[in-house]
Amino acid sequence: MRFLTFDELTPSMEVDRTLLHLASFGGTFPRRSVNLLRRRLKMMPDYAAIFAVERGRLLGQTYVLRVPYTFPDGTELVTGIAGVGTRPDRRRAGVAKAILTEVHRREREDGVRFSTLWTNRSWGAHALYEKLGYRDVYAPSWAVHAPLVRSPRPRHGARAGRRSDLPELERLYARRSEGRLGFARRPVGFFSGAAAAGELDPGTEVVVRRSGGRLRGYALLEATRWRVICGELVADSEATRQALVSEVERRARRRPFAFTHTPVTDTPKLFRGNGFSTVPTGWFVLMASSLDGDWSARAASSRFATEDPRFLCLSWDRF
Repeated sequence: MRFLTFDELTPSMEVDRTLLHLASFGGTFPRRSVNLLRRRLKMMPDYAAIFAVERGRLLGQTYVLRVPYTFPDGTELVTGIAGVGTRPDRRRAGVAKAILTEVHRREREDGVRFSTLWTNRSWGAHALYEKLGYRDVYAPSWAVHAPLVRSPRPRHGARAGRRSDLPELERLYARRSEGRLGFARRPVGFFSGAAAAGELDPGTEVVVRRSGGRLRGYALLEATRWRVICGELVADSEATRQALVSEVERRARRRPFAFTHTPVTDTPKLFRGNGFSTVPTGWFVLMASSLDGDWSARAASSRFATEDPRFLCLSWDRF
Protein backbone atom coordinates (compact mmCIF):
# COMPACT_ATOMS: atom_id res chain seq x y z
CA MET A 1 0.00 0.00 0.00
CA ARG A 2 1.29 3.45 -0.92
CA PHE A 3 -0.02 7.00 -0.59
CA LEU A 4 -0.88 9.47 -3.33
CA THR A 5 -1.96 13.08 -3.08
CA PHE A 6 -4.91 14.59 -4.95
CA ASP A 7 -2.76 15.81 -7.85
CA GLU A 8 -0.95 12.48 -8.11
CA LEU A 9 -4.09 10.52 -8.97
CA THR A 10 -4.08 9.24 -12.52
CA PRO A 11 -7.12 9.77 -14.81
CA SER A 12 -7.95 6.06 -14.54
CA MET A 13 -8.27 6.45 -10.75
CA GLU A 14 -10.96 9.12 -11.02
CA VAL A 15 -13.74 6.54 -11.30
CA ASP A 16 -12.41 4.81 -8.18
CA ARG A 17 -12.37 8.16 -6.37
CA THR A 18 -16.01 8.78 -7.30
CA LEU A 19 -17.01 5.24 -6.30
CA LEU A 20 -15.23 5.56 -2.97
CA HIS A 21 -16.92 8.84 -2.06
CA LEU A 22 -20.33 7.71 -3.30
CA ALA A 23 -20.17 4.43 -1.35
CA SER A 24 -19.08 6.23 1.81
CA PHE A 25 -21.24 9.36 1.78
CA GLY A 26 -23.96 8.95 -0.83
CA GLY A 27 -22.56 11.76 -2.98
CA THR A 28 -19.46 12.89 -4.82
CA PHE A 29 -16.77 15.52 -4.23
CA PRO A 30 -16.27 17.15 -7.65
CA ARG A 31 -12.82 18.33 -8.65
CA ARG A 32 -14.13 21.87 -9.07
CA SER A 33 -15.11 21.92 -5.38
CA VAL A 34 -11.68 20.69 -4.33
CA ASN A 35 -9.93 23.22 -6.57
CA LEU A 36 -12.11 26.05 -5.29
CA LEU A 37 -11.26 25.22 -1.67
CA ARG A 38 -7.59 25.12 -2.61
CA ARG A 39 -7.13 28.06 -4.92
CA ARG A 40 -9.95 30.52 -4.24
CA LEU A 41 -10.54 30.07 -0.51
CA LYS A 42 -7.05 28.81 0.42
CA MET A 43 -8.59 26.24 2.78
CA MET A 44 -6.48 23.18 1.92
CA PRO A 45 -2.79 22.30 2.11
CA ASP A 46 -0.89 21.79 -1.12
CA TYR A 47 -1.47 18.04 -1.13
CA ALA A 48 -5.26 18.49 -0.50
CA ALA A 49 -5.94 14.81 0.21
CA ILE A 50 -4.27 11.47 0.83
CA PHE A 51 -5.33 8.29 -0.96
CA ALA A 52 -4.23 4.76 -0.14
CA VAL A 53 -3.48 2.85 -3.33
CA GLU A 54 -2.67 -0.81 -3.93
CA ARG A 55 -2.03 -2.30 -7.37
CA GLY A 56 -3.45 0.79 -9.00
CA ARG A 57 -6.76 0.72 -7.09
CA LEU A 58 -7.88 3.25 -4.48
CA LEU A 59 -8.52 1.67 -1.10
CA GLY A 60 -9.28 4.74 1.01
CA GLN A 61 -9.22 8.52 1.21
CA THR A 62 -9.01 11.51 3.52
CA TYR A 63 -9.37 15.16 2.49
CA VAL A 64 -7.58 17.78 4.54
CA LEU A 65 -8.63 21.34 5.34
CA ARG A 66 -6.81 24.14 7.15
CA VAL A 67 -9.44 25.87 9.28
CA PRO A 68 -8.97 29.05 11.37
CA TYR A 69 -9.83 28.39 15.02
CA THR A 70 -9.87 31.11 17.65
CA PHE A 71 -8.55 29.89 21.00
CA PRO A 72 -8.60 32.05 24.14
CA ASP A 73 -4.97 33.00 23.41
CA GLY A 74 -5.32 33.67 19.69
CA THR A 75 -6.31 32.33 16.27
CA GLU A 76 -4.37 29.65 14.40
CA LEU A 77 -4.97 27.16 11.62
CA VAL A 78 -5.98 23.67 12.69
CA THR A 79 -6.31 20.59 10.53
CA GLY A 80 -9.83 19.67 9.48
CA ILE A 81 -10.14 16.00 8.55
CA ALA A 82 -12.96 15.41 6.07
CA GLY A 83 -14.29 12.65 3.85
CA VAL A 84 -12.58 9.72 5.57
CA GLY A 85 -13.66 6.71 3.54
CA THR A 86 -12.58 3.13 2.85
CA ARG A 87 -13.68 0.75 0.14
CA PRO A 88 -16.48 -1.41 1.57
CA ASP A 89 -14.51 -4.56 0.79
CA ARG A 90 -11.42 -3.27 2.66
CA ARG A 91 -13.03 -2.22 5.92
CA ARG A 92 -11.20 -3.10 9.16
CA ALA A 93 -7.96 -3.62 7.23
CA GLY A 94 -6.17 -0.63 8.80
CA VAL A 95 -6.55 1.58 5.73
CA ALA A 96 -8.10 4.60 7.48
CA LYS A 97 -5.62 4.38 10.34
CA ALA A 98 -2.69 4.33 7.92
CA ILE A 99 -4.01 7.32 5.96
CA LEU A 100 -4.65 9.40 9.08
CA THR A 101 -1.21 8.57 10.45
CA GLU A 102 0.29 9.87 7.18
CA VAL A 103 -1.85 13.03 7.34
CA HIS A 104 -0.81 13.66 10.95
CA ARG A 105 2.85 13.33 9.95
CA ARG A 106 2.49 15.84 7.13
CA GLU A 107 0.51 18.32 9.22
CA ARG A 108 2.97 18.10 12.12
CA GLU A 109 5.86 18.77 9.73
CA ASP A 110 3.99 21.85 8.45
CA GLY A 111 3.76 23.20 12.00
CA VAL A 112 0.07 22.51 12.64
CA ARG A 113 -0.54 21.66 16.30
CA PHE A 114 -4.12 20.36 16.36
CA SER A 115 -6.28 18.15 14.18
CA THR A 116 -10.10 18.10 14.23
CA LEU A 117 -12.88 16.07 12.66
CA TRP A 118 -16.62 15.48 12.90
CA THR A 119 -18.15 12.06 13.40
CA ASN A 120 -21.09 10.25 14.98
CA ARG A 121 -20.53 8.70 18.40
CA SER A 122 -22.62 5.69 17.38
CA TRP A 123 -20.31 4.84 14.46
CA GLY A 124 -17.44 2.38 14.74
CA ALA A 125 -15.07 5.06 13.38
CA HIS A 126 -15.43 6.96 16.67
CA ALA A 127 -13.46 4.26 18.49
CA LEU A 128 -10.70 4.39 15.84
CA TYR A 129 -10.37 8.14 16.24
CA GLU A 130 -10.09 7.78 20.00
CA LYS A 131 -7.24 5.30 19.54
CA LEU A 132 -5.51 7.88 17.33
CA GLY A 133 -5.71 10.50 20.11
CA TYR A 134 -8.91 12.32 19.22
CA ARG A 135 -11.21 13.38 22.08
CA ASP A 136 -14.80 14.63 22.05
CA VAL A 137 -14.86 18.40 22.53
CA TYR A 138 -18.31 19.51 21.34
CA ALA A 139 -21.72 18.05 20.55
CA PRO A 140 -24.35 20.58 19.42
CA SER A 141 -27.58 21.26 21.29
CA TRP A 142 -30.91 20.67 19.56
CA ALA A 143 -34.36 22.26 19.66
CA VAL A 144 -36.91 20.12 17.80
CA HIS A 145 -40.52 20.89 16.90
CA ALA A 146 -43.22 18.55 15.61
CA PRO A 147 -44.97 19.46 12.34
CA LEU A 148 -47.32 22.43 12.59
CA VAL A 149 -50.96 22.03 11.71
CA ARG A 150 -51.01 25.58 10.34
CA SER A 151 -47.95 27.51 9.14
CA PRO A 152 -47.26 31.00 10.52
CA ARG A 153 -47.91 33.99 8.30
CA PRO A 154 -44.90 35.43 6.44
CA ARG A 155 -42.92 38.00 8.44
CA HIS A 156 -42.27 41.37 6.83
CA GLY A 157 -38.87 41.52 5.18
CA ALA A 158 -38.13 37.78 5.16
CA ARG A 159 -37.52 36.21 1.76
CA ALA A 160 -35.45 33.62 -0.09
CA GLY A 161 -31.79 34.47 -0.54
CA ARG A 162 -30.10 35.54 -3.75
CA ARG A 163 -26.52 35.35 -4.91
CA SER A 164 -26.30 39.11 -4.59
CA ASP A 165 -26.99 38.74 -0.85
CA LEU A 166 -23.99 36.53 -0.18
CA PRO A 167 -21.31 39.22 0.28
CA GLU A 168 -23.61 40.94 2.81
CA LEU A 169 -24.12 37.63 4.62
CA GLU A 170 -20.38 37.33 5.00
CA ARG A 171 -20.02 40.88 6.32
CA LEU A 172 -22.85 40.39 8.82
CA TYR A 173 -21.30 37.13 10.00
CA ALA A 174 -17.92 38.87 10.45
CA ARG A 175 -19.51 41.61 12.57
CA ARG A 176 -21.57 39.25 14.71
CA SER A 177 -18.65 36.84 15.29
CA GLU A 178 -16.28 39.48 16.66
CA GLY A 179 -15.01 38.52 20.10
CA ARG A 180 -16.17 34.91 19.73
CA LEU A 181 -14.10 31.75 20.14
CA GLY A 182 -14.07 28.65 17.97
CA PHE A 183 -14.93 28.81 14.27
CA ALA A 184 -15.27 32.59 14.40
CA ARG A 185 -13.32 33.51 11.28
CA ARG A 186 -14.06 32.50 7.72
CA PRO A 187 -12.19 33.20 4.49
CA VAL A 188 -13.31 36.16 2.41
CA GLY A 189 -15.73 34.90 -0.21
CA PHE A 190 -16.77 31.85 1.86
CA PHE A 191 -20.45 31.77 0.85
CA SER A 192 -19.87 33.10 -2.65
CA GLY A 193 -17.30 30.38 -3.21
CA ALA A 194 -19.67 27.70 -1.95
CA ALA A 195 -22.34 28.91 -4.34
CA ALA A 196 -19.87 28.99 -7.24
CA ALA A 197 -18.95 25.38 -6.52
CA GLY A 198 -22.58 24.30 -6.43
CA GLU A 199 -22.41 23.51 -2.71
CA LEU A 200 -24.89 26.24 -1.71
CA ASP A 201 -28.14 27.21 -3.44
CA PRO A 202 -29.15 30.65 -2.11
CA GLY A 203 -32.70 30.37 -3.45
CA THR A 204 -33.59 27.20 -1.54
CA GLU A 205 -31.09 27.09 1.34
CA VAL A 206 -30.85 30.72 2.44
CA VAL A 207 -33.49 32.91 4.09
CA VAL A 208 -32.71 36.59 4.66
CA ARG A 209 -34.42 39.48 6.42
CA ARG A 210 -33.88 43.01 5.23
CA SER A 211 -35.01 46.32 6.69
CA GLY A 212 -34.18 49.89 5.82
CA GLY A 213 -32.21 48.73 2.79
CA ARG A 214 -29.86 46.65 4.94
CA LEU A 215 -29.46 42.94 5.58
CA ARG A 216 -30.49 42.33 9.20
CA GLY A 217 -30.10 38.58 9.42
CA TYR A 218 -30.02 35.25 7.64
CA ALA A 219 -30.75 31.57 8.24
CA LEU A 220 -29.35 28.58 6.37
CA LEU A 221 -31.60 25.56 5.88
CA GLU A 222 -30.99 21.88 5.28
CA ALA A 223 -34.32 20.66 3.93
CA THR A 224 -35.56 17.31 2.67
CA ARG A 225 -39.05 15.98 2.00
CA TRP A 226 -39.19 14.79 5.61
CA ARG A 227 -37.62 17.55 7.78
CA VAL A 228 -36.04 21.00 7.93
CA ILE A 229 -32.95 21.81 10.00
CA CYS A 230 -31.49 25.26 10.67
CA GLY A 231 -28.01 25.18 12.16
CA GLU A 232 -26.92 28.68 11.18
CA LEU A 233 -28.91 31.75 12.12
CA VAL A 234 -27.22 35.15 12.42
CA ALA A 235 -29.18 38.27 13.32
CA ASP A 236 -28.53 41.83 14.44
CA SER A 237 -31.48 41.98 16.88
CA GLU A 238 -33.95 39.89 18.81
CA ALA A 239 -36.77 40.97 16.48
CA THR A 240 -34.83 39.77 13.43
CA ARG A 241 -34.00 36.50 15.16
CA GLN A 242 -37.65 35.85 15.96
CA ALA A 243 -38.68 36.75 12.42
CA LEU A 244 -36.20 34.27 10.96
CA VAL A 245 -37.29 31.51 13.34
CA SER A 246 -40.89 32.15 12.31
CA GLU A 247 -39.92 32.03 8.63
CA VAL A 248 -38.14 28.68 9.12
CA GLU A 249 -41.31 27.37 10.78
CA ARG A 250 -43.42 28.65 7.89
CA ARG A 251 -41.20 27.05 5.26
CA ALA A 252 -41.26 23.71 7.08
CA ARG A 253 -45.03 23.59 6.50
CA ARG A 254 -46.12 20.12 7.67
CA ARG A 255 -42.63 18.78 8.22
CA PRO A 256 -40.87 18.53 11.59
CA PHE A 257 -38.18 21.18 11.99
CA ALA A 258 -35.21 21.76 14.25
CA PHE A 259 -32.58 24.29 15.24
CA THR A 260 -29.10 23.29 16.32
CA HIS A 261 -25.60 24.57 17.18
CA THR A 262 -24.97 28.06 18.59
CA PRO A 263 -28.42 29.48 17.68
CA VAL A 264 -29.83 27.18 20.38
CA THR A 265 -27.21 27.81 23.06
CA ASP A 266 -27.04 31.58 22.46
CA THR A 267 -30.79 32.12 22.79
CA PRO A 268 -32.27 29.27 24.86
CA LYS A 269 -35.34 31.36 25.82
CA LEU A 270 -36.38 31.44 22.18
CA PHE A 271 -36.86 27.67 22.19
CA ARG A 272 -38.13 27.23 25.74
CA GLY A 273 -41.71 26.12 25.36
CA ASN A 274 -43.48 27.19 22.16
CA GLY A 275 -43.78 23.53 21.23
CA PHE A 276 -40.01 22.87 21.16
CA SER A 277 -38.29 19.97 22.85
CA THR A 278 -34.63 20.68 23.61
CA VAL A 279 -31.65 18.47 24.36
CA PRO A 280 -28.18 19.79 25.31
CA THR A 281 -26.24 17.31 23.18
CA GLY A 282 -26.52 14.99 20.20
CA TRP A 283 -24.81 12.05 18.56
CA PHE A 284 -22.75 14.06 16.09
CA VAL A 285 -19.58 15.36 17.70
CA LEU A 286 -16.48 17.45 17.04
CA MET A 287 -13.28 15.63 18.04
CA ALA A 288 -9.82 17.16 18.46
CA SER A 289 -6.33 15.70 18.64
CA SER A 290 -3.06 17.25 19.77
CA LEU A 291 -0.42 16.41 17.17
CA ASP A 292 2.24 16.97 19.84
CA GLY A 293 1.09 14.02 21.96
CA ASP A 294 -1.81 12.34 23.74
CA TRP A 295 -4.21 14.25 25.97
CA SER A 296 -7.36 13.74 28.03
CA ALA A 297 -10.90 14.68 27.07
CA ARG A 298 -10.85 17.34 29.78
CA ALA A 299 -7.63 18.86 28.43
CA ALA A 300 -8.98 18.81 24.86
CA SER A 301 -12.26 20.51 25.80
CA SER A 302 -10.44 23.09 27.89
CA ARG A 303 -8.02 23.93 25.07
CA PHE A 304 -10.80 24.29 22.49
CA ALA A 305 -12.92 26.30 24.98
CA THR A 306 -16.18 24.75 23.77
CA GLU A 307 -17.90 25.37 27.11
CA ASP A 308 -17.01 29.05 27.09
CA PRO A 309 -20.11 31.22 26.39
CA ARG A 310 -18.09 32.92 23.63
CA PHE A 311 -17.76 29.66 21.69
CA LEU A 312 -19.29 29.83 18.21
CA CYS A 313 -20.13 26.92 15.91
CA LEU A 314 -22.67 26.94 13.10
CA SER A 315 -23.76 24.39 10.53
CA TRP A 316 -21.30 25.57 7.89
CA ASP A 317 -18.44 25.00 10.33
CA ARG A 318 -18.90 21.25 9.89
CA PHE A 319 -16.57 19.58 7.43
